[in-house]
Amino acid sequence: MTRMRVKTSRISNLYVLVVHEPRSRTRVASRRVSRSPFRSIAVGDIVRAHGVRLRVTSISTRVEDREDAVEHVTELFTAALASRTARRMPSNVVPMPTSGDPTIAQFLRYHVLIRLFHGDPDAWLAHLQARGSAADGGDLRFVRWIRSRLRQDPALLAAIRDMVDATPFWRVAEG
Repeated sequence: MTRMRVKTSRISNLYVLVVHEPRSRTRVASRRVSRSPFRSIAVGDIVRAHGVRLRVTSISTRVEDREDAVEHVTELFTAALASRTARRMPSNVVPMPTSGDPTIAQFLRYHVLIRLFHGDPDAWLAHLQARGSAADGGDLRFVRWIRSRLRQDPALLAAIRDMVDATPFWRVAEG
């Protein structure tokens, strides 16, 4: 007796992710289909569609039965993100360099402020600008930060002087 093969139709699950264009409920920016579920996406997440970054504003899910598959459709409604180059600062704002300096560098800058510039951050700022090294970053950031702190608390300079005078390594270098 020979076995008889019977072809049965197997219903498969498909997962569909539809990303809509910004501020549109009908125009589709991207449509992806997968046999496995997509990672979970929440409102506020950032997704990419054709190289454009979009923020998810709302999510809609539904299940559609087809002849040979069950589609789990997730629709993402989005808003455009401001491009990084589009953010322009006013002309009277100087961009501050990012901080990444270790504590030792900050400690040495206190010594430079007291020993070389006699506690005058404006003189140090003028020196940096005259040398053309105003874009160096760390020193400029420190000078601007200490200027604002000294405006708020003039007694801070005395505390910095005491700290600098208490450290012996500068006196060894002078001698």
